[in-house]
Amino acid sequence: MNLLLKIMKTLIIYLIVISLLLQSCYTYKAIDLNDTELVVGKNYKIRQDTKFVKSKLVIVNDSTITVLVGNTRKNIQIYKIKEIELSEFSTLKTVGLVLGIAVVAVGIAGAIVVSAWNNTSFDIPLTF
Repeated sequence: MNLLLKIMKTLIIYLIVISLLLQSCYTYKAIDLNDTELVVGKNYKIRQDTKFVKSKLVIVNDSTITVLVGNTRKNIQIYKIKEIELSEFSTLKTVGLVLGIAVVAVGIAGAIVVSAWNNTSFDIPLTF
């Protein structure tokens, strides 16, 4: 029975790590500005220098775009954009997150029941 507890502890730790890695329900797909039309109201990640900035597109002109970053409007010249990615909802990540959390919850509940049944303590190791 002690082996079963160790397996459950390891399983719970791995499921928590996996659920943290899959926490985003959105994916970002790189697009080419020459081939793709920008859509007002969509969310984009825009890189001008070295850092991506998540923003919502407000206005598109021939040479500039206006985006909303937080509560601030920012004008960006199109030629200064090094890379742009379109935000898309990911059903697979959302389902994976929900199922991962459910499996972790069931695993924890099962471990508690098993440890209470055997009058043993349930300790989660802090090291892998």
